[in-house]
Amino acid sequence: MAGMSQTILLRPVPDFDAARKQKNGYREYPLNTAGERNSEPMVDIAQYGIAGQSYYSRPNGATGDPLPGVAPEVFVRHSVAERLATINYALQQSDEVAHVLDGRHVELYVDEGWRSLAVQRKLYEETFPAFIAKQHPQWTAVQVLARRNELIAEPSDEPSLPSPHVTGAAVDLKLRFVHNDLGFVPNSMVPMSNQPVSTSDTTNPDYYEHKKPLTKNDGIMRRNRRVFYWVMRGALIGDDPGFAVNPTEWWHWSYGDQLWATLTTAPQAFFGIPPE
Repeated sequence: MAGMSQTILLRPVPDFDAARKQKNGYREYPLNTAGERNSEPMVDIAQYGIAGQSYYSRPNGATGDPLPGVAPEVFVRHSVAERLATINYALQQSDEVAHVLDGRHVELYVDEGWRSLAVQRKLYEETFPAFIAKQHPQWTAVQVLARRNELIAEPSDEPSLPSPHVTGAAVDLKLRFVHNDLGFVPNSMVPMSNQPVSTSDTTNPDYYEHKKPLTKNDGIMRRNRRVFYWVMRGALIGDDPGFAVNPTEWWHWSYGDQLWATLTTAPQAFFGIPPE
């Protein structure tokens, strides 16, 4: 048990400097929306025993009050849900992960899956610029908007330019301690940052690998991010489930969209705007 923990779960998160550059222009990556894959249905993650609730359906750090019209249910593409369910089952049963995380079993928790174009537009045009400016009052408007574009995709009505969450192929994920309530449960999340709601570079998956010096609490955050990263890469199931992490957001993972295709150099993306 300790051997696996040391050699797999606690390996450093890779350096994402190159991936952050590679991410630029990902909306131009080839996308085949005419293929059979894009007709794949959307499903509710609760049907797969996966915990989650839309972040913006409840009070949250970005908008304060819930956004009107945002339902709590989380929907994703069928193949995304199946991959998450495989990881989640292994994670819930894993004594190895519990051993590393202070003896407590954990599971996946999904903060966001499919997002409507209207919600994407509000977040991009209003919520994120205001939130970033509040956290960085010394920044110019140009700096605020540049950081906004690193943290949230610009909404588009153009079928060839869908933002990741609008495709149903992207999820915002965390680890939480196992609970019998599949919805949001306060104080149940495994901590991943000393700044839980931040728009600084602490959101980079590899932030704590580069930070010097590390405080004791920084070390805990680094450990927890390492476990999360390698669990998502298939450490517990013996095979990579195929997800790619956004190099500027440790919590954002996707499969089949243009960001995923860019980061994995797949021949093309196959999830665009879902059919109605």
